[in-house]
Amino acid sequence: MEITRIKWMAAAVVMLAADWASAGPVYQPSGANLTFGDVTHGQRIQSASSNPAAAAADAARRESAPLRGTVLSAAAGLEYGNVQELFDLYDRITGAYAPSDPGTGGGPGQNPGDKPDGGINIGDILDQLDPDVTEALNAIAREVAVQTALLGLVATEGYGKAWVTFDAPFVMEREYLGGTWSFGLNWSGSAKAYGIVEPVEFDVDEARTRIENWLNTLPIDRPVQLPISDDIILTPGANAVLFQIRNDSSIVSKSSRSTEFDVGYSRQAISGAAGALYLGAEAHLYVKQLSRISVRFGDITDSKELFDSIRNADYRSDTRMGVDIGALWVGENYQLGAQVTNVNEPKFVFPDVNLSPYQSELIIGALERDKVYRMDRQLKLEASLFSKSRRWSAHLGYDADPATDPMGDRFQWVTVSAGLATDKWWMPSARMGYRKNLAGTEIAYLGIGATVLKYVNIDVSSALDSVKIDGRNLPQGLMMSIGFDIAW
Repeated sequence: MEITRIKWMAAAVVMLAADWASAGPVYQPSGANLTFGDVTHGQRIQSASSNPAAAAADAARRESAPLRGTVLSAAAGLEYGNVQELFDLYDRITGAYAPSDPGTGGGPGQNPGDKPDGGINIGDILDQLDPDVTEALNAIAREVAVQTALLGLVATEGYGKAWVTFDAPFVMEREYLGGTWSFGLNWSGSAKAYGIVEPVEFDVDEARTRIENWLNTLPIDRPVQLPISDDIILTPGANAVLFQIRNDSSIVSKSSRSTEFDVGYSRQAISGAAGALYLGAEAHLYVKQLSRISVRFGDITDSKELFDSIRNADYRSDTRMGVDIGALWVGENYQLGAQVTNVNEPKFVFPDVNLSPYQSELIIGALERDKVYRMDRQLKLEASLFSKSRRWSAHLGYDADPATDPMGDRFQWVTVSAGLATDKWWMPSARMGYRKNLAGTEIAYLGIGATVLKYVNIDVSSALDSVKIDGRNLPQGLMMSIGFDIAW
């Protein structure tokens, strides 16, 4: 029985978790922050895992009853472009593309020699070539329009992505060197398959001239193939005409995996009747492994196999340091915060891809630019309101500028969330939140979460847009996190 596309992506997440000790950032926080967003929400130690100044603020608030321990969290997610059948789309469109020269193309699990010779059959237009060239051109133009529309869909929606992350933040109970120290260990990884496309060139007048020249040639002298543009080749046969595109549109599969070690220091800077200002900094050590595969449409025979095979691809290891800084103003019933992530913008390099099958400067340039990943500097702002008893809270998080993740996706989140803290051991807290990406996919998520049985955190976030996969309407994106509070 054929595995569904959702199961393929879920299997990729399982393999990510089993094979990879990895870091991102994947720009999707785990634990309660999956619902709350990157804000200092005040619930459990994970509240202090975002803004570098939050640890000291949380420690001061809990001075009478310090919270010691950590929250071990794991999260995973899937996201599709808004296409009905992602891999079927690729397998359909790539049938019209010419393979690379022998010995230069192909890819993991691909066998371009299995593709039909000459491209796809666009029907019996032989009689239309002579004498009615206009009808033949109309038939060709219709196929070009179909292929152009499919390329547009690939460029904007033709992607599938899976990610997984593990997180363990720690905050020291006692102050050292006048401030609060925090530590963190994070594993996260992501894999993505997506298309990069080159427009199909087609000029009706030029095609008409080439067809007429072909017809005016004696049948015995006519070439087997009829190029009607630089990109389109016709192969007239006994009963049909084959249509073939020759350009370098490609599918790319990428993955990122690394381990992240964090150490942070924060302390109170100013205190008065109106509130207190806390400042902090956090250093990150990123041990990252990166991999990517690029295969021309003409060499693809099984697009799903390309996504699956990225787990066994060669990885390039890279180690860099990163620094975040943050500030948090805490009033009686409110707090305002700001942080700058990746102040030094560390850079990482993906492995080279095989460029020998490529001729297009457009595609070669895109693949060369895609080789370097820079962790963009980003300003994050936050604001929170609390009831007098701090049982109720409301939060706003806003990324002032976009940032790009290792897969090339751009993120600029705005989040609105609320939480309730209770004295009930069976559900000491509950939360809900809304987040929208203002850049890139512009996808929106609605999340809910709760801490149950005192120690277990469960959070689920679902995209508000849907996509049809295997005949079923499913969320375009789905994320889930589970975590455990460990106190000592």
